[in-house]
Amino acid sequence: MEALMITSSINTKSHPRQAFTLVELIYSMTILMIALGSITGTFMVFARSSASVAEYVDMSSESRKALELFSRDVRAANGITVIDATSSDGVVYTEQGLNLTFPDYYGERWIRYRYDSNSGTLRRIERYEDTETRASLLTGMKRFKIQFFQAPGDDFESISGPVASVDEWAKSVQLDAELIRTVMALNNTDYIISARFMMRNIN
Repeated sequence: MEALMITSSINTKSHPRQAFTLVELIYSMTILMIALGSITGTFMVFARSSASVAEYVDMSSESRKALELFSRDVRAANGITVIDATSSDGVVYTEQGLNLTFPDYYGERWIRYRYDSNSGTLRRIERYEDTETRASLLTGMKRFKIQFFQAPGDDFESISGPVASVDEWAKSVQLDAELIRTVMALNNTDYIISARFMMRNIN
């Protein structure tokens, strides 16, 4: 009896691996570029917003300290000299600065507030006896003005006097300024301050 021999063959031929086609590669690169662009744009907006907030906080802190110091000096002064005073619509003002003098019990003392339009900086120069100190109070300024009035007035709309005799009639001063910062090449952060102060020791 013949034996039935069963043989089997196994195909050991390996299948070639399939690679990305050119179209699939282009689609993948396009999606990747869109995703990267979106992430980069979001990051730039976040970074700009964070930098803008930081600059705003810095300007707020800087202006608060400057106003406190200016207020203290103006209220203690008993004399004022305006640098390059001018008049517009009946209001006397300066865009340069002023000099303050003080009663004798302070010793020989004067303080000058001077605005440098070239650098956008408000400087405070104090002379006491034989010592002189200088400090930059406000930086990055776009606009600066000090206005002079005869009295504060109930409605805060008091009047000015003659330009030639500001030191004789001025009883209150108003400081207006605009600070600006450049954030990532854009001038998009600004801060405006305005405050009026009584000159208590002016007769």
